[in-house]
Amino acid sequence: MRIEKAEVEHYGVYLKDKSRPPSRGGNKRAWHQHVLTIGGEPYSFLAAWSGKFVFKGEIVSFNWEWNDTQKYRNVNVLTVVAFDSKGNERRRGERGTKLWRTADTRPPGRRSEWGD
Repeated sequence: MRIEKAEVEHYGVYLKDKSRPPSRGGNKRAWHQHVLTIGGEPYSFLAAWSGKFVFKGEIVSFNWEWNDTQKYRNVNVLTVVAFDSKGNERRRGERGTKLWRTADTRPPGRRSEWGD
């Protein structure tokens, strides 16, 4: 199914991967869940980028499909295209894949002070 040139009512970005402090690379390239609300209906996708794919005042087009339970609308991240106020096409965001982070961030201080 496809959404064609629809206005986004709300756009939220939520960290789904394990967090990292800025000194260790931060969270910009971690997995984030992006949720777009269009016509009161939520559409979501995972991307390895913390920035927005669509900004306020822009319209968007993308392909989507239902998940197995017919509860969630999953967006195909490769098809997300934003159009600015002049009608110019804008493709933003990191659309590639990456591995999930597996290690937890260590607490600050010496290991002897951790208190396992």
